[in-house]
Amino acid sequence: MMRAMPPARGDELTSGARLRDVAALAKVSTSTASRALSGDPRISAPTRRRVERAASRLAYRANPLARGLSLRRTFTVGLIVGDLTNPFFGQLARGVDETLHDFGYTYLLADMDGEVERQSVLAQRLVDRHVDGLLATVPHDPAVLASLPIPVVAVDRCPGVPSVSSDNVAGGRLAAEHLMAAGYRRPAILHAGPSMAPELDRRTGFVQGLAAAGVTLAGELDRAARSLRYDDAFVAALDLLRAGADAVFAIDDVMAAAVIAAALELGRRVPGDVGVVGYDDTPMAAWRTLSLTSVDQRTVEMGRAAASMILRRIEKPDEDVASLTLAPRLVVRGSSAGPDATRPAGARLLKAAARVGQTEGHGSAGLGPSRPGQLLAGADVPGGDRHRPAP
Repeated sequence: MMRAMPPARGDELTSGARLRDVAALAKVSTSTASRALSGDPRISAPTRRRVERAASRLAYRANPLARGLSLRRTFTVGLIVGDLTNPFFGQLARGVDETLHDFGYTYLLADMDGEVERQSVLAQRLVDRHVDGLLATVPHDPAVLASLPIPVVAVDRCPGVPSVSSDNVAGGRLAAEHLMAAGYRRPAILHAGPSMAPELDRRTGFVQGLAAAGVTLAGELDRAARSLRYDDAFVAALDLLRAGADAVFAIDDVMAAAVIAAALELGRRVPGDVGVVGYDDTPMAAWRTLSLTSVDQRTVEMGRAAASMILRRIEKPDEDVASLTLAPRLVVRGSSAGPDATRPAGARLLKAAARVGQTEGHGSAGLGPSRPGQLLAGADVPGGDRHRPAP
């Protein structure tokens, strides 16, 4: 049986109060007092309030280092992101931070800079810093993540690892259906190659949506940029527009912004001559200068869900965890209003759309409209596979 560790000297503040004093005043054991102050859900609300009142009366404040030593935890999670220059990852980190903060955890952030080869090095560095668990975004190295000695949760699908993701196939279909309904007839897709599962799934859904409308994606309108970054996307977007595309589905909002810039460079109107749909519905999509229609994969919610999942894995490492898939929704703004958007009737529709939902989504005063579209039928669904914790 493990012996209880004596209180660390760092647990004592200028008031002289220690955890044992709080426990005595609240008439509970030291371990119960510790759990109550750390937000352990196993502690009843009346007991938690009694302990908190005792701590307040004694001016007690827990020392995180001492707490970590006694529980053999650092209350820190590692977060590896794909590319910090992409606003998607900032939104994701916001959701992660909100949940971790509520449970007394913090996180260490590491950036792959778009290079999957860096994941192994970054993951090992975080393990060496004794993080309690790891969250990893695309691009994934499944072999690396599955072999780590700590709990791992992937953001977006990763073989062998529990994950939180958006239904990217459904999101691609939403984009295709919207552009077809708006009246565009030469749709194109801009991506950065099939190396990552989200991109591949979005392309699959887009092709499916076009096929349902009797349209085949022409080879010259299926364009892979050198990377997801703006400059590379701009060059590829010029090629698509010169090839006759009258609408472009960009795999994320940064690439979509590059499409709009390329259209302006060629003297095309957006909307009107070219319709544009992005993905992620990052805050920039609502800027009045972009007014970008975008598929919202509910990034902040993904971050919250991923953080909740890794905390469950840390608390109960032997428990099976089901992956979770969130349903996307389309947020309609001005960039996809249709080929007749600059004609009188179309202009009236565009102005009406701009008045809808200005206080919703990411829109804020002076930045532009944001209107949530439909949420896919059904709800967020657990993935079919259950995963055992990493060895």
